Amino acid sequence: MAQYSPEQLGFLDEVSKDERTAFRTCGRSRKGTRAVRKGVFVCSCRFSAEGLLLMDGMIATTVVEGSMTRALFLEYLEFTVVCLSLLQLAL
Repeated sequence: MAQYSPEQLGFLDEVSKDERTAFRTCGRSRKGTRAVRKGVFVCSCRFSAEGLLLMDGMIATTVVEGSMTRALFLEYLEFTVVCLSLLQLAL
């Protein structure tokens, strides 16, 4: 790592958001009564976001509906990260 300057380093991270993540799947209640849970429930609505963090900030971001697949990730790397990284080097 010492051979690279801070301007040459970049960090990729993926995050996903699902409306159901804030709630537990099981609940407790008194004997003979049903457990009640109020909140948002959306089936199959998930978003995945990917970002490249450099010293200058976030330069390459993408958001897809659903999970990030291998094909989408490779497309993101090739057409977003590599292209923007080459533009950064040219400047």
